[in-house]
Amino acid sequence: MAQTPVLSTARLTLRPFRLGDASRFVALAGNLAVARMTSDIPHPLYIWQCRRWLRQARGEVRFAVEHEDQLIGGVGYFCHRTRVGELGFWLGQDYWGHGFATEAARAVVTYGFTAGNLEALTSANFIDNPSSARILTKLGFNANGRMRTFSIARGHEIDCTTWRLEREAAQVIYRLPPESEAAAGGWMRLFARIAGR
Repeated sequence: MAQTPVLSTARLTLRPFRLGDASRFVALAGNLAVARMTSDIPHPLYIWQCRRWLRQARGEVRFAVEHEDQLIGGVGYFCHRTRVGELGFWLGQDYWGHGFATEAARAVVTYGFTAGNLEALTSANFIDNPSSARILTKLGFNANGRMRTFSIARGHEIDCTTWRLEREAAQVIYRLPPESEAAAGGWMRLFARIAGR
């Protein structure tokens, strides 16, 4: 599994999660207002659950989102074998409404289509979460359907809107290099790692 890099935006630092983030993660994501808008964060959230969650699993690319050197949320994607990533993001409630989720997710979308060499990204939002729908629209995703998804925090399934962003659209929106250049960059990084540079 490739190591998660550190990404920087105008206001944020995106870095790998650390086990030392557990207390702050619980304080932020353990808030019911936050957990209920995700599929996989339980409520109540205990530190032992959080520590397991902070360990990145195979196929996952997850970033801790920091503002002014303080953890404020998380963003990342799960990469399926088809080179389609599933984007997810969350922020602590005190950080809602400042554009942080859009800024962080934009960096991860760019990373996914370049270094991650994805063909597409998908996402979903619970229908009672219009803020996430607005973020996905700003990122260039198109709504493409409905489904039901289980929310661990709520303990039942919720209707969701599904979204998709194809590589071709992302290349225009994000001014990405052609796919061949992105793939070549990935090979060059691999060769540099093998050579110990």
